[in-house]
Amino acid sequence: MARVKSGFRKRFNIRYWRWLATGATIGRIPLLRRHFSFYPRTVQPAKAASGVLEDRSFDLPTSFSEAETAFVRDRCWSYDTLAGDWRGEPTVKARQMAVTIRDAQLLGHVGLIMDPAHQAVVMTHSGTANWNFAKARTLRGQAPLRGRCHFLARTDNYYHALFHDLVPLVDYLERLHSRGMPLTLVCTPSRLAILRQACTMLEEAYPGLNTVELPEDGRLPVEEALWLSFEAGNAEWNFAAAPPVHRLAEIFRGHYGIQPGNGRRLFFSRGNSKIRRLVNEEALFEIAKDHGFERFEARADNHADQVRNFSQADIIIGVHGAGLGNLAFCRPGTKVLEIFPENFTKSTYLWVSKRIGLHYDWLVGGPGDYDQAFSVDEAAFAKRVEALIGT
Repeated sequence: MARVKSGFRKRFNIRYWRWLATGATIGRIPLLRRHFSFYPRTVQPAKAASGVLEDRSFDLPTSFSEAETAFVRDRCWSYDTLAGDWRGEPTVKARQMAVTIRDAQLLGHVGLIMDPAHQAVVMTHSGTANWNFAKARTLRGQAPLRGRCHFLARTDNYYHALFHDLVPLVDYLERLHSRGMPLTLVCTPSRLAILRQACTMLEEAYPGLNTVELPEDGRLPVEEALWLSFEAGNAEWNFAAAPPVHRLAEIFRGHYGIQPGNGRRLFFSRGNSKIRRLVNEEALFEIAKDHGFERFEARADNHADQVRNFSQADIIIGVHGAGLGNLAFCRPGTKVLEIFPENFTKSTYLWVSKRIGLHYDWLVGGPGDYDQAFSVDEAAFAKRVEALIGT
């Protein structure tokens, strides 16, 4: 959930022009395209599928109040990723898929499934893959894997690891996967160690699972690749159904030996994060501390504390960011106050909260700079905290 870049900055940089040049040369010659594993074309999973385990389209209630609808439509929609044409209707068109792709290849450098039959990478939206998903690189062939495999997309974002990788996988394991049936989870190296750790937890919880690591410069042929996806109004509105989220939380708590509880009030700090720094955090925390809040910051080495603190909190206050993915571990009924800069509001955690039974509210501060550093009016913050305590 990084800063918003202007169209000028997106287009006029060396990465973009290098990608265009690569597409104009390597991308047009099949032999070079295969040699450098450069696949700018995409194919939708339904077209690539050799087997369909689930493919359902349905009207999904947003469950937004009138105020929440206005907040999403008028403030968040321009910042939400891949926002569609939702204009405040009480439902949104959704599609959930679980398909298998035979004789696929997993590409380590882009973290995608390649369908040799279409010479394209599998993505939800067909067309042309951008420079994040079409890179020219010579990959080392790996020994083929038999049976069904699931490729966990390479990500360094904690929220995406939880809600775009792990929650859909747990949903599949609970509803569609035969107990004890072999399934290989394929991971690529990531700075996000918790993703690999979560695979170990899933192996403990589900017999038949095992995990292999695909090097970033690896190309892995697999007999059958599993694709899981969920589409709604935009990319912020993830799967996040309550049963698999709660099951994932149960797996994490069981692994760490944590019992859910209540009574804690968390002021969730972004610490020294470069992006979305709360300029007057100290003053705001002093206000919160007077109401029994404790300050907590997520780090790579304290994940058990993250699970424990969110599992035992009654109220959570935090600035928008990937760390709020820990809402997955909250008990239903937990109160959440999310803080935004004026010029960067997203509906991600409102959506999550509605789906898993949390009581959500928001507070918009002043405008953020390029790195989204911003401040919040202290009187407005105090009033909102008092309302949280009193409700």
